[in-house]
Amino acid sequence: MAFLTKDELKTVSTSELINKITAYDDSIVNAIIDESIGLMCSYLSKYYDTDAIFSATGNARHKTVLKKLKDIVIFEIYERHTREINQAAKRRFDEAMLWLEKLNTGEFADRTLPQITETSEETETPADILFGNRNDRYSSNY
Repeated sequence: MAFLTKDELKTVSTSELINKITAYDDSIVNAIIDESIGLMCSYLSKYYDTDAIFSATGNARHKTVLKKLKDIVIFEIYERHTREINQAAKRRFDEAMLWLEKLNTGEFADRTLPQITETSEETETPADILFGNRNDRYSSNY
């Protein structure tokens, strides 16, 4: 089962409108959902386990992530078809992107999202760390 399905978008738009915009082509909606998940992963992956987040199904899905994903997807669907911006969709999209940006920069932290766990590879440090500029290291003044 996918993290988000077309049918679940009915909480943020009508099925009739989505079908009209996408000409009843579910592959378009699914592609927009996949692209939007990719976008969210690029923001969330700095601190959060995106595999765990987006592999969740049913009630195990993070409700805020699901809501923000729906807001992004609906905006992208509207943008695909209309020249006139739907102001409600734009506002929700902007809020979702601001939320993602704050999570990405560390300005905001969501302790309910699964954190990235450090592996031994990530925690290893190089044996030699050189400080200073190149000329200082090779100067005859030492």
